[in-house]
Amino acid sequence: MAKSPLYDRHKALQAKFLDFHGWEMPLEYAGAVREHTAVRTAAGIFDVSHMGVIEIGGADSIDFLSRVLTFRPDSLKPDHASYTFLLNGKGGIKDDLVVFRLNEERFILVVNASNREKDLNWLRDVGRDFRAILIDDSPDTCILALQGPASWEIASDAFGVNPAEFPYHSFVNFAFSGSGVMLSKTGYTGEKGFEIYAHRKVAKELWDLLLEKGGKFGIMPCGLAARDTLRLEMGYLLYGNDIDENTNPIEAGYASFIDFENKRFIGRDALLKIKEKGTKRRLAGLVLTEPGVPRRGCPIALREREIGAVTSGNFSPSLHKGIAMAYIPASPPDASQAVKVVIRGKSHAAELVEFPFYRKAGKPASAGGPSSK
Repeated sequence: MAKSPLYDRHKALQAKFLDFHGWEMPLEYAGAVREHTAVRTAAGIFDVSHMGVIEIGGADSIDFLSRVLTFRPDSLKPDHASYTFLLNGKGGIKDDLVVFRLNEERFILVVNASNREKDLNWLRDVGRDFRAILIDDSPDTCILALQGPASWEIASDAFGVNPAEFPYHSFVNFAFSGSGVMLSKTGYTGEKGFEIYAHRKVAKELWDLLLEKGGKFGIMPCGLAARDTLRLEMGYLLYGNDIDENTNPIEAGYASFIDFENKRFIGRDALLKIKEKGTKRRLAGLVLTEPGVPRRGCPIALREREIGAVTSGNFSPSLHKGIAMAYIPASPPDASQAVKVVIRGKSHAAELVEFPFYRKAGKPASAGGPSSK
């Protein structure tokens, strides 16, 4: 399996590992619930170096990206980022990703680890008709996610930046130990935070510095288990669970990330037909009203009839309840009709809710919006 440049650090912290799409990555250190709570109340640091990083440049970079992304890349300002999609010809989601604009013609796409090779091959195939250069920066890149209420103070102390000086979905560049670093105000937890992109040669130094500076705030190293419950509480999509090439952004509830003013992107015509006719199903949130932990594949029933299945489900450490995402008919049952989640053959009462499941009092539903996966 592939290993992060921080593998030795994770071993020293006695992390439990799992095979995540060919990468041996930390699942948890001190326990998923403790790590989840640290991010919601203080700060957590994640190693997400398994993500794919693809650099796009050249004279036709904007024309090329207009063809493959569901927004207008020329509308993105330099030093800013946007969540977007790669679609197939039927409007199905090949991948969801974050695109960063470095300058007038250079961009970085951060894609899901499970889709890196697929995305690269497809982008290279489409790119033959354009004067665009594609470089796979993944092998040389380390990505850390610093997330939580204390993340701004930690980043300020560690890097000498003022996080209040740049908005969400933007980034700043600076030198660190002789290497360039990109500090992006993005994340996948719904909390204040950053994602940090740097060369793998400075990965250990960055990791050590952030743990040191975050010590007084109660920072914790966090694994993929906490990352999953955090994103689930926000209703953020996970590729391979909630979306794939057989689902489209409209039924997934992400139509706002489709810019139909871009008349060139692959899948646009199919999406316009779907938009006109309406979808047959939609992605919904469910909260169990009695004890139980829903898991992927659990049937959703109404009056003993199966109407869908859980795509993502778990116990919410913040709500202390079971929560789930599932595709159900586009015309959902009304509140008076009890929906059931079937777990190991037993029905558990649940209610339909809007995303996100978790909202911090006095704070926006999402501090940064969906970002890297």
